Parts: sequence; C-alpha cells; structure tokens
Amino acid sequence: MKRSVLILMVAAIALVALTACVPAYAAGPGVKTVGEIHWWHPATAFTVAGRVQAVDTANSRLVLRVWLASVGAQQYLGDDMTVVIKPGTVIVRKHNGTLTRTDLAHVKLNDHVRINGAIDRTVPVLPVYKAERVVVRTIQPPEALKWFAVRGPIKAVDAAGNTLVLHARLVTRGLFDVVGTDVTFKVAPDARIITWRDGVRVALTLDKVVAGDRALAQGSIDRSDPAAPVFTISWMKIWEPTPAPGS
Repeated sequence: MKRSVLILMVAAIALVALTACVPAYAAGPGVKTVGEIHWWHPATAFTVAGRVQAVDTANSRLVLRVWLASVGAQQYLGDDMTVVIKPGTVIVRKHNGTLTRTDLAHVKLNDHVRINGAIDRTVPVLPVYKAERVVVRTIQPPEALKWFAVRGPIKAVDAAGNTLVLHARLVTRGLFDVVGTDVTFKVAPDARIITWRDGVRVALTLDKVVAGDRALAQGSIDRSDPAAPVFTISWMKIWEPTPAPGS
C-alpha cells in the first residue's frame, strides 16, 4: 500500500513540474507572453534578392521579382515587390568583386539586386519596405553569352569531321537551354585535349577520344544564327574508363 501511495505522489509531482514548464517552451524565441496569450513579434527588417522589373525614379521606388527572401518578406517569393528608396539608401554596383557607388537612375531592368532594409508597420495591414542598402549586378541573359563550359559523358566522336556528341550533364549559363540533352560540339583544330594516366598528364588528339569517355570542355559560342548556335570546344579534359582487371 505504501509503495502505491509513493508512486502516486511521484507521478503527481512530475505532472506539476511538467505543467509549470509548458508556458516557457510554448512561448519559444521571438514570442511575447501575457498571461495565457502568445503572439509572434512581426519582423522589423528584411532581406530580398531578385530581378528588377521596374524603376520609378520620380517616386523613388524599385520593383523586383523576388527569388530569395527573409521571414519578413516571404509572402513575396515568386512575386513582385515594391521597395522604397530613401534619401539615405546606399546603392552600389558590383562588378568583378568591386563595389562602386551609384544611384537609382542607373539601375536598369533585369539587373539583379540584393536589398537589405527596414519594415515600416505604421499601418499594420500595409507594411512599407524601405531599402537601406541595395547591391546591383548586371547579369547577361544566357542567349547573350559567348562562352561555355560543360561536363558529361561523350556519346559519339567524328574525328574526321572534328565534332563530338556530349551529354550536357553540368553546364554554365550559356548552355542552360540544352542541359540534360545530347549536344553536338565542334572541336577546334588547335584545341588542347588532355587526360591523366598514372598521375602523368598526356596530350590527346580527337581520334584518341572515344564514346564512353567523360569530358570537361570549354569553348566559344557563335550565335550568328540564333536558332542554330555553334558550340566550339577549345580545351577539353578527358577521363578515360578504368581498365578492367587483367585487361
């Protein structure tokens, strides 16, 4: 009997302790608690990244299509967002790792921007996003690029015609429209082709490259005919299949 009473007392104490701890865990970080009422603090700052859709210099506004967003602006992911450019907003353009001060008049359509700022919630249902810092990058569209790099398995080689077919498994932006497909590449007559055998670099000619090899290639894009761009390899590294034991 005493044993049963002891067990009941221990269970009651544990239940009281657990009940006392619940409010602390239920509130969690960022939650305000008054009595039994809990609510989250609305975000006061935001960070977004995306592509410029419109520039309104007269009203100091910037519209971007949001690709990445912090919690305070997540409702705009995949949608357009208007940001206010204040008199004190710092706008810089990034090129080759160098930042140069600029202004809203020099931000162009399709520029890529990253914006940090504050959220004005004077009217809670109509928050205003005010930029404090804007970093601008000019990104060329894939169809304007004149160079490429590609990696994947070789499907066919025509040494006489100086071409090869490669499955474009990994590509740079210049080949975004053909990624995942078999693509015919020209090979420049003076293209450098190398492989490694037993830790030694070996130069190859195109007739020594065969289907089944894996390649990393780079070269130029001729878009004289936009509907039929020509990809020419100027450098290529080959991984040859590992010979079977005993071969």
